[in-house]
Amino acid sequence: MVKKETILNLIEQSDNPSISIYLPTHKMGEEVQQDPIRLKNLLSQVDGELENMGMSSTDRDKLLEEPRKLFDKGFFWQHSDEGLALFITNGFFEYYRIPIKVQEEVLIDDHFLITPVLPMISTEGTFCVLALSRKNIRLLKATRNTTEELDLDDTPTSMEEYRQYNEYEKSLSSGPGGTAPGGGGFHGWGDVEFDQKEVESFLIRVETGVTDVMKRRNDPLILAGIDQAVALYQKANHYDRLLDSVIDGNPDPKKDEQLRDEAWEIIQDYFLQNMYEDMKRYANLIGSDRQSDNLTQIVESAYYGKVDTLFIPIGERSWGWFDKERDVVHHSAKRSGGEHDLINAAAIMTLKNGGDVYALPKDEMPQETMVAAIFRYP
Repeated sequence: MVKKETILNLIEQSDNPSISIYLPTHKMGEEVQQDPIRLKNLLSQVDGELENMGMSSTDRDKLLEEPRKLFDKGFFWQHSDEGLALFITNGFFEYYRIPIKVQEEVLIDDHFLITPVLPMISTEGTFCVLALSRKNIRLLKATRNTTEELDLDDTPTSMEEYRQYNEYEKSLSSGPGGTAPGGGGFHGWGDVEFDQKEVESFLIRVETGVTDVMKRRNDPLILAGIDQAVALYQKANHYDRLLDSVIDGNPDPKKDEQLRDEAWEIIQDYFLQNMYEDMKRYANLIGSDRQSDNLTQIVESAYYGKVDTLFIPIGERSWGWFDKERDVVHHSAKRSGGEHDLINAAAIMTLKNGGDVYALPKDEMPQETMVAAIFRYP
C-alpha cells in the first residue's frame, strides 16, 4: 500500500539514475499473461536508454537483476491490481501493486516519478465495505471507481454455511428456523426468525475472519446492514478503523458497485476533509501574494520551501529545468536531454519541505488551473 511515508522514502532513496516504471495490469483473463511480457519490454527499453547514457553492460545487468526476476513469477502476476509501479536505483528496488489506473510509462532521471501514485494519498485511497447478510457476507475492497470482493478464506459467509460447520446448531431444540429457549428473537433477515444468540455467534465468527483480513490491509471499514446486525457486529468488533457511519438497510438487493457508491458518500469526507479545506483556503487567497497558478513561480518557490500546499493535475507533464545558480526556470516543449518533469519536481520539493500535495483530475483542479499553490509566506 502506497502511503505518504512510502513516497517520502522514495524521495530519500533517489539516486542517479533513478528509474520509474508504471504498468497497467490485469486481474483476470488472457491479458494477465501479457503483463510480464509488457514489463519485459519496458525493462528492455530501460536497458537501451541506460546504454545510450554510457552505462556498462555489467552495471546495467546488476541494476536490473531484481526486477527481471519478476518475469517468471507466475503467482505474482495472478494477484495483480489495476497497476504496477517499480522504482529502481543503485542498491534499491521496490514495487507496489496500486489500485488505480496508470498509463504505461518509463522515466529515467536523478529522482523518481512520484506523481502517478500521489492520488493514493488524496482522492484514491482504498477502503472496504462489509455487507452483513444471512445469505451472503461480502467484504469489498473499493476505491472511488473500482470494486473487488475479497476472499474471507474459511470464514462462513452465510447462516446456512455457519450452521453446517458449527456445533451450536445441535443445541437448538426447536428445529430449523426456530428459536432456542431464552435466546430471544432476531428479526429483519427475511421471513425467518433466528435466535439472537446464534446470530451473535455467527457475527463474532465473521468479525474474527474480517478483522484478520483488515489488519493486513489497514483500510477504513464501513458496515452495511440492518440495525440489529450492525449493532451486534460493532459489539464484537476489534478493528480500530471501523467507521461509525454505516450503510443502513438490507444489502442483499444491492450490487457491489451500489454499495461502493454509497460508501464513497461516507468515506470521501474522511479521505478528503483536509483537501477540501485547503481548496477553500486557496479560493479565499486568490488575488493575494499567498497563492499562485504560475508554474514558473511555483517551481521556484517549491525549491526554496515556500510552498505550503500544492495542487497538481493527474497525468500531466511539463518539461524543463530549474537553474539554481540564476534562479531561472527553463521550459521545453518536450524532453530531449536533461529536462525534468517540472510538476513532478515541484511535488517532490513540496513534500520534502513538509508541504501537502494533492493530485486531482484536470477538471477538478482549483479554478480549473494547470497547477495551483498556497505559499507559506508572501
